[in-house]
Amino acid sequence: MTVIECVGNGRARGRSHGEQARKLIQAALARWREGTSARSREHLSANGLLAAVEASVPDLAEEMRGIAEAAAVPFTEILAYNFMDEQWWVHREHLELGCSVVGQTGTEGVFLAQNMDLPDFMDESQVVLRIRPDDGPSALVLSSAGMIGLTGVNDAGVGISVNALGMLHHNDAGLPVAAVIRGALAQPSRQLAVDFLHRSSHASGQHYAVADACGFHGVECSASEVVVSCPADSPLLLHTNHPLSNNDIDADAERELAGEGRFTDSRLRLEFLKSNAPHVRDGAAARRLLADRSTPLCVTPRQGRRTQTFGAVIFEFTTTPPTAHFCLGLPDRKPWIEPGWHSARSGAVVQPRFR
Repeated sequence: MTVIECVGNGRARGRSHGEQARKLIQAALARWREGTSARSREHLSANGLLAAVEASVPDLAEEMRGIAEAAAVPFTEILAYNFMDEQWWVHREHLELGCSVVGQTGTEGVFLAQNMDLPDFMDESQVVLRIRPDDGPSALVLSSAGMIGLTGVNDAGVGISVNALGMLHHNDAGLPVAAVIRGALAQPSRQLAVDFLHRSSHASGQHYAVADACGFHGVECSASEVVVSCPADSPLLLHTNHPLSNNDIDADAERELAGEGRFTDSRLRLEFLKSNAPHVRDGAAARRLLADRSTPLCVTPRQGRRTQTFGAVIFEFTTTPPTAHFCLGLPDRKPWIEPGWHSARSGAVVQPRFR
């Protein structure tokens, strides 16, 4: 199972997801329980994160309820699993820094590319969600089975990527990252998606890159600040895992992460992108860049670090709707797929086209 159809209102989309991916979800949650603490899992489902989702994007709270129902797993576990970044930063658990983002405007048009780096226990849960809500644009979203989304693009021509910024202040009553991603993808234009980012209260420090056929916009979000890091007229967007513009620094997190060398790693990846990304003009070159092992952008677990590249995406905005490419795993080992915007029939799980 690779592509999951999620159609209808929030509850219906979640039930479709949970039913089709039940075994994957149950296996993913089993690995997650082994890799995380019971204390943080229980707190994540009991603090203000759910209330923030219900206040800002209530259909996504319903979607998570539907996933839990159809997959036959506790709703509290689906909540905590979806609040992944918040488990890292609010609870200082698995302080894994990863994800590298490239946005380019050139002769071949605009593209947005990303490696999504996550704890290695999440491997084997990769899926693409084809989301068709009752209202608003459809979306193609990279996700882990049981999660509402990690990064994606909609058929109105808006794409979004995300990097964790662990040294920024966090708020356990803010809007979690997964809900921010999906909330932005529910918008019909880049400007409305950026407006959504600016008016949201953010649970954890993140950089979001929002792209369309005219270019991209980068913002760094923390508990109390939303700061533009890449203005809309920039021809190139590059980001890793340290803030470039937002000064809402959590001193304790800064010391903790600096002591583990995470910021050094982030800065090395950014310098590599600065040297190499300007030469990337199309999707094929972006694939080669994301497969780099020298820096590395394509990450496997190392001594004391459980981070692994979970998947990669390239969104090309030369057509409407955009062309979305997904790699479900390490981009130097796994094939790239183009799921397309239409399934064979409503509710069907379809096999994508491999390239």
